[in-house]
Amino acid sequence: MPVPNSTAGENKDESQGAAGVLRRTIHPEIRVLDSAKGLVEYVASDETLDSYKEIIRADGWRFTKFGRNAPFVDSHDYTSIKSLIGRVVDFRVVGRQLVETVQWAKDVAENALAQIGWKMTESGFLKAVSVGFWPIIIVRPGEKAWTETLKGVGQQPDADVRAVYTEQEQVELSAVIVGANPNAVARSYKAGALTDADLDTLSQQYAKRYEPGPAAQSPDAAAAAHRQATEAWLERFTAAIRRQ
Repeated sequence: MPVPNSTAGENKDESQGAAGVLRRTIHPEIRVLDSAKGLVEYVASDETLDSYKEIIRADGWRFTKFGRNAPFVDSHDYTSIKSLIGRVVDFRVVGRQLVETVQWAKDVAENALAQIGWKMTESGFLKAVSVGFWPIIIVRPGEKAWTETLKGVGQQPDADVRAVYTEQEQVELSAVIVGANPNAVARSYKAGALTDADLDTLSQQYAKRYEPGPAAQSPDAAAAAHRQATEAWLERFTAAIRRQ
């Protein structure tokens, strides 16, 4: 049952992206393979029942388009090359897990966001990755193959599962840096892994997410909107520090 634009499982934190792309985040125990080269191995997905009561079957992953470019981006942001923070250099299914190796663009002088993300990763404060994918085949309760599909992912016939993705095409892999994980930034800053200059870079990067749309009609209005957005981001960050 092909459903290239399915909205199954979306919510305000991991909504359906452009062109029907779905997103799933897990918080893995990562492994730094080579600090000099910025190589990190992630368990990008597994067959755990997630918060949407859905399961992604590991042997269903397809990489036809992903393998041509294999982008590693920040928080599913495809709007600018500034959000490209590395590349996935290896991807494979191991048992019931999707295991991917990322090379952070930490040595690209112009890529400040990659350098900050790498600092947080190497220091152990940034672990979450999120897979963006197109669903191809979904099996749901009541369908002929439902019981057999549940068995294939280790679930009982009466398990509280709303859907199983049995085939899906990966689009990208994201690091979840600030948008969904401000506490990790706060912990990194308090531990000395990030500097004031890093925070300034992040505030400039993420303030745009707080700015009103195309409302600013003049340079002065645009500047004021950006200042307000920056202050909003810093307030969010400051609140995260207080919670540590």
